[in-house]
Amino acid sequence: MACGGRTLVWWDRDIDAGGRRIRPDARLAAHEIWRHACQRATAVLADPAAAPELMENAVAQVSRYLDRIGAPLCSRKHGLVMVAFCRGLRRQAAKLGRLELAGGPNEMASYANRWSWLEQTDARLDLDRIIRRLNEPSATVLMLRAAGFEWKEVASLLGTTAAAARNNFWREIAVLRRGFDESGPGS
Repeated sequence: MACGGRTLVWWDRDIDAGGRRIRPDARLAAHEIWRHACQRATAVLADPAAAPELMENAVAQVSRYLDRIGAPLCSRKHGLVMVAFCRGLRRQAAKLGRLELAGGPNEMASYANRWSWLEQTDARLDLDRIIRRLNEPSATVLMLRAAGFEWKEVASLLGTTAAAARNNFWREIAVLRRGFDESGPGS
């Protein structure tokens, strides 16, 4: 079956996934509306690739419904099959609408390597300048915290309490920040 310049087919079978016989009138109606169903899938999802699976499910669903109500075999089941197809299409579109795609491998790689080597070098130089301006206990705190030590472990190594080590460190960082705001880290 042609769909948007490509040949898409759906698996037209006699038996559904549950082992029940699929009615020939539902299958015939699906063949007759297939091109329109592909166009609808392309319009809603911007890609007809979901159309075959949606059609298989719609045909099986309509066949079960017609058997359940005891409907006679006739060739005019187009509306039922199209309604079942469109209902499945709306569910598929809603499911895809809930997903927020982050991008492919190329876009994700650009996020991973977001900083250029120059920006990384500048950040490293700024960190070195900051460490040189910190007093010895605060520089030690910074290095231990960067290495993954908890505040209690840092305090134990410095012979003080965790609260005192944390307060002294952040107080000195605040003083450096004020100095950098006035003159910049490179000065």
